[in-house]
Amino acid sequence: MSDDEKLDKTSIIPSDTFKRKMEEAKTNPASIILLMGPINLVGKQWKITSNHQIGRLIDLEICVDDRSMSRRHAEVRLVNGKVFIEDLGSSNGTEVAGNKLKPGEAVELRDNDQIKLGNVIFKYLAEGNIEAVTNTEALNRALTDPLTKINNRLAFLEKVEQIFRKAIQTNVNLSLIVFDLDKFKSINDNYGHQAGDFVLKTLSAVVQSKLRPSDFFSRYGGEEFTILVSGGDLKVAMDLAERLRSAIEDHDFIYQGTRLPVTISAGVACIDSSMTKWEELFEKADQASYKSKQDGRNRVSTLD
Repeated sequence: MSDDEKLDKTSIIPSDTFKRKMEEAKTNPASIILLMGPINLVGKQWKITSNHQIGRLIDLEICVDDRSMSRRHAEVRLVNGKVFIEDLGSSNGTEVAGNKLKPGEAVELRDNDQIKLGNVIFKYLAEGNIEAVTNTEALNRALTDPLTKINNRLAFLEKVEQIFRKAIQTNVNLSLIVFDLDKFKSINDNYGHQAGDFVLKTLSAVVQSKLRPSDFFSRYGGEEFTILVSGGDLKVAMDLAERLRSAIEDHDFIYQGTRLPVTISAGVACIDSSMTKWEELFEKADQASYKSKQDGRNRVSTLD
């Protein structure tokens, strides 16, 4: 066998990673990915495991808050292993692969079809499409803080907008905890940045162990963290923040034989009827966190 033949033969042998992804793809259901629309949702993927309506309504399975879409714009249907999409009488229409559907018309989706709902564009991936696996992995990486392995700022921004809007529309409680590590710079200065990384990772693990599945924990940036407390009023969120503060103060952060001094200053705010944007909730919790620092650190505060 010539060297060229050996090279050709080697080049077509899939890597272990590719083989793994191919195996994952075999069991991966059909899905749609947002290609163009609200920036915080671009790249988001929804698996098609049953019938799903698409539109602006917050309680829909696939909710995309874009003015060009109707409240109930279209429905994706799974029938005997095939996936169809039907326009639900939308204002700005539904197009599949460039063909506009009539109101009430349903067509079967084909692998890699582009679906245009108003100005929002999705891509359909049939069952077994490897792109669904690679897209999920890429999105997970984009939304995960590489050091602490928790949600990052981008994940928070995606989640908070969605959950704030739902809380306003359904009149459900939503609270936000914002906290900073106290004197974190001195830990880096006195013990080194590896010690600082150790503290951030360990603290994240301690906090995660105290949260409910519905609590959304993220690293907002640097030594600042956020927790969205869905359905929780101010007292629930204050009690949680105090438990976390106490658990962190009591935890032994031992780095190279030395116990590091780790405490947090937290601020808590609850949604109220005067708020129209999630930024107002964040600003109130952030100011409460600043109050904790001014009052001596290692404490939980609220402006209410």
